[in-house]
This record gives sequence, C-alpha cells and structure tokens, in this order.
Amino acid sequence: MVTLRDALAAAVGHHQAGRLDAARPLYHSILRSQPGHPDALHLLGVLESQSGRPGAALPLLRRAVALLPGDVDFLGNLARTLRAAGQSDAAEHVFARTAALDPADAQTAFTLGSLRLERGDAAGAAAAFAQALARRPDFAEARINRANALAALDRPEDAARLRRQAVALAPGHPDALHNAAVSALADAGLDRPLSHARRLDPERVERAVGALIRALAADPQHGAAADALIGTALALVQAGQAPEWLLDRTARTALTALRRNPRDTRAAAVVAYRFYRRGRTDLASRFMRRVSRRFTAAEVAADFELRLWSMVRAGRRALEDLPDADADALFGAFPPLELLAEPSTGSGPLLAVSCDDDYYRRFATGLLDSVEAQAESVAVHVHVVNPSPETLADLARRRERLPLGYSREAVDFTGWDDHRRTTYYACIRFLRWHQLMALWGRPLLHLDADCTLAGGLNDLAALLEGADVGLLRDARWRGPTREITVCFAGFQPTPRGRAFLALTATYIGAFLREGRGFWMLDQAAPFAVLDALEWCGEGPRVRWFDVLDFPWVRFIGEK
Repeated sequence: MVTLRDALAAAVGHHQAGRLDAARPLYHSILRSQPGHPDALHLLGVLESQSGRPGAALPLLRRAVALLPGDVDFLGNLARTLRAAGQSDAAEHVFARTAALDPADAQTAFTLGSLRLERGDAAGAAAAFAQALARRPDFAEARINRANALAALDRPEDAARLRRQAVALAPGHPDALHNAAVSALADAGLDRPLSHARRLDPERVERAVGALIRALAADPQHGAAADALIGTALALVQAGQAPEWLLDRTARTALTALRRNPRDTRAAAVVAYRFYRRGRTDLASRFMRRVSRRFTAAEVAADFELRLWSMVRAGRRALEDLPDADADALFGAFPPLELLAEPSTGSGPLLAVSCDDDYYRRFATGLLDSVEAQAESVAVHVHVVNPSPETLADLARRRERLPLGYSREAVDFTGWDDHRRTTYYACIRFLRWHQLMALWGRPLLHLDADCTLAGGLNDLAALLEGADVGLLRDARWRGPTREITVCFAGFQPTPRGRAFLALTATYIGAFLREGRGFWMLDQAAPFAVLDALEWCGEGPRVRWFDVLDFPWVRFIGEK
C-alpha cells in the first residue's frame, strides 16, 4: 500500500527532476487525502509558481504558511511568488517577516533590500543590505546595492567607498564596475551641469570610463554601463572635452545599443559626432536623417540631439533644395524691414547689431556705450524686433553722438513659445544683414547685442582685408552646431562674401518658414553652407578667429 510519505517522496522526485506534469497529480492526490498537508500545499504552490501560474500558487502557499507560520522556506517562497505576481507591498511584508525569523539568511535580506530599493525606500533598503553584509561581508552585490541606496540618501562619500570595496571583492563584476564608474564620474564633476568653460580632470574621467569599458567587456549587454558611457561621451563632446579615443570606443557601444533599441537618440548622436570628428559631417547628417524617420515631428522637436541634427545639412548636395535668395522667395514669409535711419555714408565697415526690445534695454545699450567710448568713429546699424517707443527714442538720441542707423520689424508673436521666439530673434538678423549688404554694399561686422567692445575695430577690420568672410571657430570639435560661433561674424561685399551671406540667410529662412528652426540654427546654417561650398570648390576665403582668444570683444557667457 502506498503511503502519503511514499507519494510525497515520488512527487518530490518528479519535481526535482523537472517532470512537473508527473509531480502535479501526485501532490493533488495527497491533498485529496489530507487537505491540510503543509508540505504538499507548499510544494504544489512552488510548482505552480514555477509553471508561471502565480494565481494558482498563491492560495496554496498562503494556506501552507497559515499552517506553519514560522517556516522560513514557506515564507520565502510565498514572498517570491507575491513579487512575481506584482504584489510588491505584500511581498515586502513577507520578506521582512522571513528576514526577522532568520537573520543569518543573507540572500533574503538582500532580496528585501532590492525590493525596497525598487519601491523607492532607500533607507529601508540600506538597512536590509547592511543586514546581508553583516552575515556575508564578501557579498559584492549587496555592497553594490547598499551603495546605490546610500547615494539616493545623499551620502555620496559612503556610496563611493562601498563601490570601491565591491570592485575589490569582484574585480570583474559588471555591476560593481558600473557603480564604481558612476561614483568616479561624480568625483570628476560629471554629476553637475557641464559647460565648456569648466575643465574636468582628464585622468579621473579616463579612470571612470575605463571602469565602464571593463563592465561592458564583462557583460556586453549591460544596459546601464552602456548608457553611462554614451552619456559621458555626449557630455564631454558638448563641453569640448571628449578625447578621440573615447568617441571611437563609445561609438562601438552606441551601435550595439542601436541594434537593441533603434530609437536610442543619444546612441545615434554619438555615432554622428564620430563621423563629424572624422571630417564627414555629410555622413553624420544623412545618418541622423535616417534615424529621425523613426520619430514624429513633435518627437524630433522634443529631443535635444534630434533637434540639433535636424538643422544640419552637409556635403555636396546640402544646398540643392534651397530657394533662390531673391526678395520674393526669401523674404515673402517674413515681416518687412523698416529702415528708420541710415548710418553715415561711406564704404567702411559697418558694425551690425540685432536684438529684441528686451535685449536692447538689457544689453545693447551697454554695447553702444562701449562703442561711444572708443576713440575711433565706428559706423553702427541696430535692428530691433518690436522696439518700444523708449528704445526708438534712445536710438534717436544716440544718433546725435554716433554715426548710427537703425531699423525695425513688427512681428506678432501670439501663440509662440519662448523657444520659437528666441530662435527667431537669433536667426532673423542674418536675413536682415543680407538685405543691408545688398542695399549698401559695405563690409558688415556682426556682433551679438550682449557683448561690449574691448578695443577699437580698425585692427579687426584690417585683418579681414583679402578675405570674404571672418568667422569665430571653436576648435574643440563640439559639433556642427557649435563649431562656428556667431557672436561675431564679418561679411565682405566680395562676390563670394555676398554669396556666403545670401546662402546662410536662405538656409535659415527655409527652416524658419517650414517651422523646423530651433535654437542654434544660426550656427548650424553657416557651418552647413561653408561645408557645402567647400565640397563644390566654391568656398569663400575665410579669416578664422579663435573664440577663446578674441581680444576685440568681451562676450557675456551667462545671461
């Protein structure tokens, strides 16, 4: 005669061998004979959980726990099944009971900590991981996760110490390496907004990046390490501090990330910046256009990198779709230029400044004051969008002391957001300079309104003789929308100087009319135009100036 003990042994044998369909009826037969058999209830519950049926497993496990509430195995399996079923609150409660009954079980304390960390209870998670480490000091994963909990509690020094310990315990563990790299990047300063003016310690950055690379070597599918590497490379590119080797290495990781997620725009941007660094912005812009086809126009506008790259056209055919730079094609969609006063006549350079009324009052008055302070007489033209009567009166008064001309345009900004409005202010000036160049045929020295002269402009104008264009370059390879900085630009009335300005204005006008113009279009346009003209062998003669060493002007960084 088969006893319940024999039936249970047979069921367990099938269960351990993976023959779940053979074990299940034996557990049920035991429960028909003895409905309150705790082991059969527990084991059948485990079997149903392993079969992906938590709804069937949970009643069985709860009944088993009710019969033996102090059995840590019963409690542990109930907790794990609750977690698999998405019942996080109940799972945490049962895991806590299990950890209290068996403080020596490091794995249960670790699981409890992981659950609390997932639910945002960093303090409770840190305590649970501490319990796990008290029983198993070599538990690298517990040390890693406790570091994450302490970081969430704003204890970065303690977190960094634990992360270093985790790497020492498990030198090849990808999570340990990733977390140590995160701390190292924070130490290097990448946990704060990074500007091109704030230099990072390259040795610290290299050590942190090395840890991420080792994490990816240990686990090529480690998404967090890949994301951290891509984010680091992008931040350093934008700040002009990305070494060539880093961009090369990150581009390989980015391609892997794109195979996993073709909509990973940050990974796509890393690949594009690598093409740009190699002098192939044409390939970069085509690549980003293909990526952009996976997104709606609204998604492109909302994504920082897609938005930047949407304004970059490069290569031989970059200008093919532009309309002719004649008045009807280019200016028909924009308000007319109202010329209120002309500067003094002559053929010498004209300092050209454009802004809105707010920027005129905040900044342009200071620039004009600095012009007045110069011993040399400089002809100036100021263009203001929607000027107030007070601004027009100030310009009229200054005209008594300066060879000053000014113009305006009236724009209805109803329904425009700040981004679209400031983009218009930044870009429309190039269309107006194209008009004034055609009208007066004299050299234009464009300056941002928010700067002041640091010296006379005669020497600067002399340096532009023999050139068609004068441009400021940021030589740190920060990207095609950052390489030419248009806080200053000089345009000569030579055939190629006129053509460069006309094409830049046309490029900007096409984007603005189609509603695809975003912030930094004013810098993307001259880059794209110059790149295309050079591909065709029609590039202007450019006199380059270094944005970091331009002694004639003091630029305002933060506004």
